[in-house]
Amino acid sequence: MARNELKTLIRVHKFELDEKQRKLGNLLRFEQALLNRKVLLAERFRQEEEAANISPVAALTFGAYVDWHVEENKRVDRALEENRQEIILMREEIMEAYQELKTLEITQENREKRELAELERKMNAVLDEIGLTLYRRRKAEEADAGSNDTAQNHA
Repeated sequence: MARNELKTLIRVHKFELDEKQRKLGNLLRFEQALLNRKVLLAERFRQEEEAANISPVAALTFGAYVDWHVEENKRVDRALEENRQEIILMREEIMEAYQELKTLEITQENREKRELAELERKMNAVLDEIGLTLYRRRKAEEADAGSNDTAQNHA
């Protein structure tokens, strides 16, 4: 019964590890989306700057755009930093989960090796007993055959 419990525990740990890896994948994709956002902000800033240099009307709103751009960059930077901290934590959780899983798998493997060794020991004991019984039977038959020959020689 404990054997099945360990296999179930291994399955649960594998599932949890898979879930953590999926979460890490999502965090990495979000990080990439934030980096893409920074690139787009930089491109848009260049476009707005060019427009402000060309058009006096656009130049009037450029100051407000710069304020928004700076705040948006700060917001994306904060989100990136938070996301990167979550990535670090998730990687640590994955390493711990992997180590726990490996410990359980090694324990299961060792248990199976012990069970196999015990089964082999029992099989060898049975085969030894069969061999010993056959040997005794043969010796008994030889002794009976030898005593019959001796009895016939004396008669």
